[in-house]
Amino acid sequence: ICMDSIVEVHDENDLEKALQAEARIIGINNRDLDTFTVDIETTFKLSSKIPEGVIKVSESGLRTNEDILRLRSAGINAALIGEAFLETENPESKVRDIVGENNA
Repeated sequence: ICMDSIVEVHDENDLEKALQAEARIIGINNRDLDTFTVDIETTFKLSSKIPEGVIKVSESGLRTNEDILRLRSAGINAALIGEAFLETENPESKVRDIVGENNA
């Protein structure tokens, strides 16, 4: 059994610390915890500074298949999605929408 930690970052200062600690999985939180605003551009800004071989996870504000396609094309390895599923009447359909199965 192998266990690893996701080191969550919010800005370049956090990212620098995570890289110095040799984090193997970095979660980029798109939510500003001071204002609670969400901007997925945070992922794109910070991910470009993460070296190859480090797993990149985008967290918060992901709602559409287009979001997932943008993340994939930018080399993001995983997405943490919660709020989009909690706010819907039909979580199964929302999952299908986000992964692109309802578009096929």
